[in-house]
Amino acid sequence: MTPEYYLIKDNCRTGLIRYLEKAISVIPVIDNPKILDIGCGTGVTTLWLAENISESIIAIDPDNDALDWLQQKATNRNLATRLTILNQSFFHYKSERDYFDLILAEGFLNVVGFEIGFPGVIEILKKKRYFTIHDEFKDHDKKCDFIQNNNCRIVDSIYLDENIWSNDYYKQLETEKTGKTITKSKISLKVK
Repeated sequence: MTPEYYLIKDNCRTGLIRYLEKAISVIPVIDNPKILDIGCGTGVTTLWLAENISESIIAIDPDNDALDWLQQKATNRNLATRLTILNQSFFHYKSERDYFDLILAEGFLNVVGFEIGFPGVIEILKKKRYFTIHDEFKDHDKKCDFIQNNNCRIVDSIYLDENIWSNDYYKQLETEKTGKTITKSKISLKVK
């Protein structure tokens, strides 16, 4: 892919950073937390976390070209030493149990399936720590029940409606609206 392609992706994703910041704001401050960013893509959120939250972030994604782009940006912003960037699927990633203070999964559960991905993530999350999910709103009540049935609780939920997606994400593309409704929700969890 070309740099222009990744710039477009970055511009679209940057429009949603304020919602990540809002989701993170409900989490108590943890001194230099160990963070995992699953499906980090071009790393817009990864770099925001490195600049604002932690000096110890592992970012994983199966798209090697996107990770090369992330590495270049991290180097240019003097953040490369804070990141461990891994080209792999979450399902091939090996970590200690109860290791991370914060895990970010923006779109990951939507791609692999909520009931498939969630249990693997909470295994490597420290007890009483946080998992920030960005997932489609579909089956929201069922997902909330699933979360509680896995010994976790929802700290907060932010609903991103189609207007937010249109204005803060898709507007960067400057294309005609398709009329398709896109709804997403961010959920921050605390493991019991």
